[in-house]
Amino acid sequence: MRATVSEVALRRVLAWLRWAGQELTPDLERAALQAMADSVAEGSADLFGACMQHLQDSGELASADRGATTGRHNPTAPVAPPLRRGSIGYGDY
Repeated sequence: MRATVSEVALRRVLAWLRWAGQELTPDLERAALQAMADSVAEGSADLFGACMQHLQDSGELASADRGATTGRHNPTAPVAPPLRRGSIGYGDY
């Protein structure tokens, strides 16, 4: 059975939050689910982007400029996860 568009988008949102170093607390998961529900209700074509915007608007995500005003730095998630190199058996490297 194939996943729906909203299921795929929710997985992407939760993965992004983990990669950004956020701890997935029940409150953050609840906020992500609510943001996804709001995005689906709006009929947004870009569910991931709309959900992230809802999270940012609700204050669940710290914006880059807020870190400058509070003195705290909240890094954003990298474009891709870090590389983890491994050997495939061709010898030492």
